[in-house]
Amino acid sequence: MATLQAQVRSSGKANRLRREGQIPAVVYGPTIQSMSVAVDERDLRALFAKVTRSTRIDLAIAGDGVNEEIDVFVKAIQYDPITDAPVHVDFYHPDTGQPLRLSVPVRYVGEAAGVKSGGVLNIQFRAVPVHGLSKDIPALLTVDVSQLELHDSVRVRDLDFGGVEPLLPPERTLVTVLAPRGLEVTEVEEALEGEEGEEAAEGEPSDAEAGDAEETTPDGGAEE
Repeated sequence: MATLQAQVRSSGKANRLRREGQIPAVVYGPTIQSMSVAVDERDLRALFAKVTRSTRIDLAIAGDGVNEEIDVFVKAIQYDPITDAPVHVDFYHPDTGQPLRLSVPVRYVGEAAGVKSGGVLNIQFRAVPVHGLSKDIPALLTVDVSQLELHDSVRVRDLDFGGVEPLLPPERTLVTVLAPRGLEVTEVEEALEGEEGEEAAEGEPSDAEAGDAEETTPDGGAEE
């Protein structure tokens, strides 16, 4: 679990806070009263570098008679369209006794054996929605693709979700190794040629049958 310090703030001072290196934020949830806070921009950037949207954060709130620590998730982030700097953050405190839905990011590691053979790694999902208690939701799902050959896949059923339930069908493909297009065409052509060869062989008489049909007597007449 990551940690972050926050200070209770009064409304109407957002721009001044940003000039001072503080980022305005709000904390809310079904079991707490909404609260306006501010967090240090450097601490926030350091936090963003090591957490995901499904990482539980220990938010330590102080000031204005408040001194408490609560578990939160990053619900939303607003960025400056020019500088791309964070300008506001929403923190969500869940009801720890009730399950919630959250998308867990998936990180794919390793180089697939099929890619080394010229294939293409086709990632279909970079996050998987899950349902469960906040304490059981993983911050990240890691998938090792190094053993995947051409046409191999990793499906939802292949992952360990611990105490949460994935909200995708078990057979849903997360990542697969596609064969290069040229190789796919060659495979199809070879298959078609093989089928044509079999059909031709079925239409031709065997050597024994041909011999029986063409057998003649020495004087050129057919043997009776």
